[in-house]
Amino acid sequence: MNPVDHDPSALAAYALGALDPAEQSAVQAHIAGCAECQQEVREFANLRAALDEVPPEAFLDGPPEGDLLLQKTLRRARAEVAAPAPELRRRRSPMGILAAAAVVAAVALGGGVVIGRQTAPDQVAAPPSPPSTSNPAPTPPPTNARTAEATDPNTGATMAMTVVSKMGWVTVDADVSGIPAGFECELRVIGKDGKSVIAGSWLVSKAGAAEGTPLQGAALIAPDDVASVDVVTTDGQTMVSVPV
Repeated sequence: MNPVDHDPSALAAYALGALDPAEQSAVQAHIAGCAECQQEVREFANLRAALDEVPPEAFLDGPPEGDLLLQKTLRRARAEVAAPAPELRRRRSPMGILAAAAVVAAVALGGGVVIGRQTAPDQVAAPPSPPSTSNPAPTPPPTNARTAEATDPNTGATMAMTVVSKMGWVTVDADVSGIPAGFECELRVIGKDGKSVIAGSWLVSKAGAAEGTPLQGAALIAPDDVASVDVVTTDGQTMVSVPV
């Protein structure tokens, strides 16, 4: 991939971890200076995250006859996403696989998938429960989640975040506050080798400056390689860094 060659198939394969080391290095070198390709890689990673949320029950045998098409599509999409690179390239292009994955995930999750935050699928109606006399206990984070918080003494910016390990990549949930309105910021996952992967970007609004900004992103970096999660402005100023 050269500086003027935007190859969506290579970007999708990169997001799937389907490239050999030399190809991966070439793509990383290209997207490091290409905002358009960075955005495409984030979208592909989020689509894979959506497929990862499809519950195992959707793959069980014995669905009603009307669900057979969904059953077969789910199996095929997940098998192709998990296939090694040579098999992946022979059967379908990475873009086609990810597109199918997005449709399958949307159907399996009741149409609740969006890029970024997700809404829960509709539930079957049940008799109302008696009112509770106490506040429900908060849902504990996943066992593979790492949480941390920090405030930068120079900028005053604060970030509380949770990093969840996936199969070769991570998701990041963060709440960022203390940054003035109008700042253009990026959420970056920093590796132990010093390299960074953009997990999201945003423009701080007046409400975000006053109340904080909730964020959710994904980064294609091995979970064990994560050193910190940083908020960096587009002109290179680090607003806050949270070690993981």
